[in-house]
Amino acid sequence: MTPISKSGKRAVTKSLRDVTGADLYHQLTYMSTTASSGISRDRIFKLAAKLKRPTAPYFQRVHLLAQKLGYDYARACSLIGDAVKSNFMKSLLLRLADALVSGQPEPDFLAEEAEVQGDVYEKEYERDLTSLTKWTDAYGAIIVSTALIIIVNLVSTMIYSLGLNLIIGLVILAVFTALGGTWVLARSAPDETRDLFTPSGPRSQQWALRLAKLTPPFAAGVSLLAFVLKIDLGWILIANGGLLLPLGIASLLGGKEIESKDKEIGPFLRSLGATAVSTGTTLTEAMNRLDLDSFSALQSDLERLRLRLRASIEPQLCWQKFALETGSQLINETIGIFNDAVDLGADADVVGLRASQFANQTVMLRAKRQVITSTFVSLTLVIHGAIAALMVIIMEVMQTFVEMIWSTAAMEGEQVMQSVVLPLPSMDDPQMQFLHYVTTGMILLLAVANSVAMSATDGGHKLRIAYYLSILLFLSGICLLAMPPMIGMIMQV
Repeated sequence: MTPISKSGKRAVTKSLRDVTGADLYHQLTYMSTTASSGISRDRIFKLAAKLKRPTAPYFQRVHLLAQKLGYDYARACSLIGDAVKSNFMKSLLLRLADALVSGQPEPDFLAEEAEVQGDVYEKEYERDLTSLTKWTDAYGAIIVSTALIIIVNLVSTMIYSLGLNLIIGLVILAVFTALGGTWVLARSAPDETRDLFTPSGPRSQQWALRLAKLTPPFAAGVSLLAFVLKIDLGWILIANGGLLLPLGIASLLGGKEIESKDKEIGPFLRSLGATAVSTGTTLTEAMNRLDLDSFSALQSDLERLRLRLRASIEPQLCWQKFALETGSQLINETIGIFNDAVDLGADADVVGLRASQFANQTVMLRAKRQVITSTFVSLTLVIHGAIAALMVIIMEVMQTFVEMIWSTAAMEGEQVMQSVVLPLPSMDDPQMQFLHYVTTGMILLLAVANSVAMSATDGGHKLRIAYYLSILLFLSGICLLAMPPMIGMIMQV
């Protein structure tokens, strides 16, 4: 048999992506449950290659080498394992090759690997959470530093004429500081997909998808009209916050609904599998015997599933439709593990237990993340409101103070201005006008950056950015409207 050359290895492993612990945990759980049904080796790899995970293409390459070039699976695993760059997959494929050569049964090896990988995934997720905790603590300091750069810009103008070039340089530094902090925070957060947000999902997700198509263009049109009519920017921000709020609430409710359903899918599959085995019946009959009142969040979805199964619709389609209607990525993956393995002839109680362990472990790790998220979101909202108010106050104090000095000079003559030591700019000075634009621009930039940071920390669907952005825009608008009159009243007293 002709060995594969180095160029052939590169061709075989081309376009393979790196994998995470979550990807490998799902892959091994699926393979261990399907293998427990007693199917052949080639079918195990064929099914593994069809999963929608970055790990699946690796097994597809192994399957192709075995089927098209006549290699045995142990040799194919060894060849692919030697050629790939992913440390996770290299280690797994080489161990799998050794197990196949030694004659260890595939179900035993895959079950052990799935259990070990579950622990690895948990530790990896917890390390990411530790990193996320440190970066959420640092993010507040980064945002304060960004605001400090702008505040120094404002105050320095009262003392010395910096020139537009230096001011622009400091503004660029502030922008990169804010965006850099957001980027690092998003990279340190565990990467996961929770919500499907498809037209077949829950009503809250359907509404969010509809509003996502209508809200941005409508908000842009309202903003453009408001600028043409020269309406105050504060009112424009409040209006945009109000327009984005329904979309944000719909996405938030959709995410909360998914969290409740994810908590119940594990106990449901465990109960269903145990009932099917203890009564010696099919899953359809076991569904009829279950009391669905025990699963309040999933009850309506389970009722529809039961009705479809009773109507003798193909079970595979019924389970797929059920997973899509829940709107949860975790349920979609867990149902795929459970239904495919049982359909192949695996014991429903064993499969239900393993699928339940997969779902429950993911849910518990997400609960730990939620503790960090809730604290960070509350703190960021307070910091943004305080920074926006402070920047507007300083800008208004400068403008009011300069107006008072120049109005006094107009009444008293040039002798008053000659006695002033500070080189005060005039209200028509380009620096003052530019700083006014910088202040409002940085408030808007921080609103966007903070909303992205909170959404990345939360880990929900991207549409949830609209919820955080609507609150931040509302706070910014209130600051722009309320602070100038308050400063005017204080400085007139």
